[in-house]
Amino acid sequence: MKRAGWIFALAAGTVVAAALWEYRARDYRPVFSRGAGELIAVRDSTGIGRARDGKHLTEVTLVSDSGLEVRLRVRAAGGRTGERHPAAILLGGFNTGRKAVDVPERTENLVLASIEYPYYGPDDPTAWDWVWYFPEMRQAILRTPAALLLAAQYLYTRDDVDPERVSIIGVSLGAPFAVAAAATDRRLAGAALLHGGADIQLMTRYAYADVSSPWLVELMAIGLAWVLAPLEPAKYAGQIAPRPVLMVNATGDEMIPLASVRALYDAARQPKRMIWFETRHVALSDPDVVENLMQITLEWMEDRGLR
Repeated sequence: MKRAGWIFALAAGTVVAAALWEYRARDYRPVFSRGAGELIAVRDSTGIGRARDGKHLTEVTLVSDSGLEVRLRVRAAGGRTGERHPAAILLGGFNTGRKAVDVPERTENLVLASIEYPYYGPDDPTAWDWVWYFPEMRQAILRTPAALLLAAQYLYTRDDVDPERVSIIGVSLGAPFAVAAAATDRRLAGAALLHGGADIQLMTRYAYADVSSPWLVELMAIGLAWVLAPLEPAKYAGQIAPRPVLMVNATGDEMIPLASVRALYDAARQPKRMIWFETRHVALSDPDVVENLMQITLEWMEDRGLR
């Protein structure tokens, strides 16, 4: 009986290990596509004012046949001129959400859109929250690329948008989601990844190195790497090619280590471009950094024929 017990335990452990490995290595792009479904309705279209450059701000709710609903804010020139403009989906940090479209001082000829993160757990999760709310957090991880894909579907249908020139811009936390969406939707014309990186375990270890004891930080890093495995940017970055990728990073970034930046750049394929600035991690409180990032992105988009 004792031998049979050991054999059973070994077999069960092997099955669990195989399942965990499959979870981490799996290509989740089909999951993102199914989650996005097909856009079937656009409702609650509401004008909420004007941006600093005079463009109209509008909020809409996108409804998919998958059941997904996404709140979207759009910044556009407005009016029915018949002219089609390039567009971009801008995804920043979690707390910025759909308000990310308000941040840049100017957006030139872009129609700019930002989604609200489809996450309904605690705003500032503790270590225990990651355990308690794990199912909700995992679903939010899978819903966010799907939400970006649904936003792209909406932009393709707008009469003021050129559907051949819709790009995605991921900033900081938004970069992994942007990579996943661009790798899934081949219609997205390019991806700008600003202050982002790959290797989630390494980024977690680096960002929290001074917060707690080394063993606890390492445990958190390993745990988050598994939880966020569906989003690992290094897994998808190479699938964006032959569409162009721009990476802009900071030499003094306290959130993204150099090795993570290099891992993302190495995973991407040509055509790709890397630009470095001697700054810290991007913060909305630093308008000069924000404007510099937007200017570089606009110039790159023009150079690549994206606008």
